Amino acid sequence: MMKDENAGGRSGSLQCQATILTIGDELSRGEIVDSNAAFLGAELTGLGVYVRGRVGCNDQLEDIVTALRAAAAQSSVVVASGGLGPTSDDLTVDAVAALLGVQPIYEPVHEARMRQRFAQRNFAITPNNLRQVRIPEGAEVLPNRTGAAPGFAVQIGAARCFFMPGVPGEMKPMYSEQVVPKLKALLPPLAVTRRVYRTLGLGESHVDHRLADLLTATADRRHADSVGVTIHYRLLFPEVLVTLMASGSSSAEVEAALAVLDREVRARLGHALYGVGDDELAGVVGRALTERGQTVATAESCTGGMIGQTLTAVAGSSAYYLGGVIAYANEVKQAVLNVKAETLQAHGAVSEACVRELAEGVRTLLGATYGIAVSGVAGPSGGTPEKPVGTVWIAAAGPNQTICRMVSWPGDREQIRKIATVAALNLLHKLMFPERLSDPALRV
Repeated sequence: MMKDENAGGRSGSLQCQATILTIGDELSRGEIVDSNAAFLGAELTGLGVYVRGRVGCNDQLEDIVTALRAAAAQSSVVVASGGLGPTSDDLTVDAVAALLGVQPIYEPVHEARMRQRFAQRNFAITPNNLRQVRIPEGAEVLPNRTGAAPGFAVQIGAARCFFMPGVPGEMKPMYSEQVVPKLKALLPPLAVTRRVYRTLGLGESHVDHRLADLLTATADRRHADSVGVTIHYRLLFPEVLVTLMASGSSSAEVEAALAVLDREVRARLGHALYGVGDDELAGVVGRALTERGQTVATAESCTGGMIGQTLTAVAGSSAYYLGGVIAYANEVKQAVLNVKAETLQAHGAVSEACVRELAEGVRTLLGATYGIAVSGVAGPSGGTPEKPVGTVWIAAAGPNQTICRMVSWPGDREQIRKIATVAALNLLHKLMFPERLSDPALRV
């Protein structure tokens, strides 16, 4: 039985814990997305560091000091970005200096480089320009090869704290080149591996239910005390992603422990599991078509080309995607794809009969192995009591049969179009792998 260090992904006890601090009013106001926190979280996790929290604060001296003091109290590592610029509201250096009881000083290498660059351009240096090259007295310098402001590292209590610019183009190389080597020197040797399982057709709660006791019920006594495993869930509409994080002193032991869990995860998820790692549905479908030497064509109404766009976003899709018809108007459905007038009159465009003829029509028209079709009410208007907004019929036609499904999603227009696109690709995958058709638990 592996150690369950973080069942459900809500707490943890890995050997090193970190807090990420991003500083800037623009983040709090929502003017820019905090991509730095996402980058740092992924990178720290990859090193085997448990990210205990993400904190944001405004460009206020008191706020920065308070956030830093709290972060350093709860984690052994603090990684911060922002507030190292030239303006009066860039106060990170001042806050750290105040917290440590030291003075800000000019970092001589970066100051000399700034003066040289300004002289070469015949620009005058103003005092606020020099604010960028300050660090707290006694801090360890983190050179900035892409910008003006140096980063720095200091000790606050028991925490080693790293401060970097907020500009991603400066922060990322500084983190990779300066911070990572210093972190590795602090960390015990640790092998970290991540496995991602991609599911469709089950809600997040149902996926969790299937895997609830995975870590406690899966026995492998050889690695019980040497490998820590955590499980996490993420909704990536309309998919649910399951991530296993395993860490240990030996890569071989980590891989052996994950091999045991892998078999159990696959068995429990069953036909809801369609891919692993970075495999997205369009890529999985495309790879299967390529391996079989088969092709696909699309007939789209409410999705307006989204299925074709999703398929062709995959490199190499020209080997299997022949093309498509955006048949929005009923006249196009009839004239181009041979949908019968009586079908439209009796059942309407949003119907099983219509998408069946659309899928079979585009398959015949373009000479593809498979044809897939969608027609629905994407809203926000156009719904009826019989066919409310969110009603979408999809069909997949192959050499031996045509299968149809209706999906109903009471979301906004973009969500409805996206669920229709994913459902259409998923239905094609089911047609290609009939064993997935037999699972009544799958909704899509």
